[in-house]
Amino acid sequence: MDQKLTTTENITLFLTSMGYIAIPVRQNVSGLLLIDGKINDVDGVYILDSGAGQTVVDAKQLDTLRLTLNYDETALTGGGVGAHSIENIPSYNNKLEINNFKMDNLVVAVMSLGTAWESLARVGAHDEIFGIIGVDILKTGKAIIDFSTMTLYLKQP
Repeated sequence: MDQKLTTTENITLFLTSMGYIAIPVRQNVSGLLLIDGKINDVDGVYILDSGAGQTVVDAKQLDTLRLTLNYDETALTGGGVGAHSIENIPSYNNKLEINNFKMDNLVVAVMSLGTAWESLARVGAHDEIFGIIGVDILKTGKAIIDFSTMTLYLKQP
């Protein structure tokens, strides 16, 4: 019997044959895209944000993720459109894993994301979120997002 593949199966087979890793994505109640990942071997939930120029970790996760901060490079920066004067401290040489996608020497910005979490809680989103996966990761992994299947595809650099 001749079995035909669905378009979705064809896309997945094609992308995985090109070296992409399929990563499930889900949406929270506020519509944000969430993925599971690890930084420094610690599991966490992260917002997937193509509008964030850099990967950001909430300062309250500093000890949990075993981050070493470089206070000499502290900067005041925005925390999104319209946000100003939020202290941003870089942490170098971190390890990232999202499914089988892996990066060493990851630089993350560490800043307080408390006001963002408060805003999400007001609309009923109570997920414990460690931070935000930004464009730095998406570009490195040549990201493709299939919204019909809620799948992120990343290619190992």
